[in-house]
Amino acid sequence: MRTVIWLRRLGLVSAVVAVGLATTSVAAHADGYDTPRSATVVGAGNTYAEGVAAAERRARQAVLAVGHDCTPGTYSNFGIYTSPGGGTWVFQSTHEAMCVD
Repeated sequence: MRTVIWLRRLGLVSAVVAVGLATTSVAAHADGYDTPRSATVVGAGNTYAEGVAAAERRARQAVLAVGHDCTPGTYSNFGIYTSPGGGTWVFQSTHEAMCVD
């Protein structure tokens, strides 16, 4: 008998979690952020951190260039070139975000 009660509770909890996840994704689009945007650019700096920051900043600006409000999104960075002395760091950055259309 306890096994049956436990399985019913597990089923109820699973249903509540599934409904919560479904409404979360709907709520994310209810605020108007429903258009995916992405941009890939190259940026450079004198240090590793400056190179990454420059590439990410340029990628974000390219996404926002369409004139819409966007979520913070995500970045993917790829090192392209580092000068032999380490004085120049070049990165390619892709920024993906959801924007208001």
